[in-house]
Amino acid sequence: MYQKIKIIIIFAIIFTQKLTAQDSSPYSYFGIGTFNNVDNARNISLGNTGIALESPDYINSKNPASITTIGLQNVIYDVGGTLKYDNISSNQGSDKRINGNFTNLGLAMRISNRVSIGASVQPTTSTNYKFVSTIPVEGTSGNYPITYEGSGGITNLAITAGYKINNNWSVGGKVKNNFGTISRLETITVNSDLEISRNVRYTGFSYGLGTQFNKYFSKQRLQLTLGAIVNFKSNLNAKGEMVYTENKDYTNSLTTKLSSKDSTLPLEMGVGISILKNDRYRFNFDYTQSKWSEVKNTITNEKYYNQNVYGLGFELLPEKKNPTNVSEALIYRFGLNYDTGYYKVNNREINKLEATFGVGVPMNKIVLNIGYGYGKRGAFSNIAIKENYHMLNISIDFLDKWFTKRYIN
Repeated sequence: MYQKIKIIIIFAIIFTQKLTAQDSSPYSYFGIGTFNNVDNARNISLGNTGIALESPDYINSKNPASITTIGLQNVIYDVGGTLKYDNISSNQGSDKRINGNFTNLGLAMRISNRVSIGASVQPTTSTNYKFVSTIPVEGTSGNYPITYEGSGGITNLAITAGYKINNNWSVGGKVKNNFGTISRLETITVNSDLEISRNVRYTGFSYGLGTQFNKYFSKQRLQLTLGAIVNFKSNLNAKGEMVYTENKDYTNSLTTKLSSKDSTLPLEMGVGISILKNDRYRFNFDYTQSKWSEVKNTITNEKYYNQNVYGLGFELLPEKKNPTNVSEALIYRFGLNYDTGYYKVNNREINKLEATFGVGVPMNKIVLNIGYGYGKRGAFSNIAIKENYHMLNISIDFLDKWFTKRYIN
């Protein structure tokens, strides 16, 4: 057990020491950054679905109720990471970037016939950009060049609990402690450089509930699972400072304190359906809506609209129940995900379309999930800056057994 914990810690350190940003999109400038794909590689490969997915051998962060499907004596350690290649293009040229980060570090276990618990650390949002634009000179037809740079993001530490009401129905809840710092630097070049830097630290708790219901139809050899989630609207306390510096003369800089208790995360509601046919073919569909139109953010000036996300996934399970080699045990996954986005630039929505493929490799006490995704941001909008990205996701789940009785000393 201790050896597995060491492996998890080493894996997390590799992904967090030097690979500090998952998303290098210039659109991470808006709000509190770009929301990351922080789920297990299985969920991401299935079109980022999972509200109605059971999780006997991995941690499904899409729905807290799924934690009840862990085996009676199983303990699951989950660690995952992502590597992303981003190609950003505009009428001024193109830029290629590679970024990576860990996506999940979690532990889950079933402590009784009906109760399961878990804990995890995930990077919720990330901000990492640098781009050049212009702003108009007051009273003239000219423009000043301005450079925007940003970094940071918000991380959450979550506690999950699930309760199995009966063999078909389970419920769960999750509490998150959200925290992190987002930095912005604006450099305006006139006769001298004027730097405006802003560092804001966000903190706050958020809460969510979930439920799953499954029914097996033996004659049709079909298992139907339905799921639903709600993540409640929650406050984020923002504290920081804004510093004005001319010509990098920090002895004459002007500092203004920033403070707000009005920044919020939106109410999010989602439903999902999963159909398993002949114990081999699984189809998933998820739909979530986030009420961003009701969100306040007094630290920044963006206006938001409601976000809709649609996910579709297909999973091909092994033909043999007891495969004799690795090739017979492979699980294949395909997915498609469409995200309308939640903010506008020049009155245009910044939507996203993503196609995914993945492979699951179950071994003795380890499940390895590998996924590849290709996506476009601004897929159906005539926007100034477009993104095409390739994404590699990896997650490793270690399965262990606790609470077993020792019969021989």
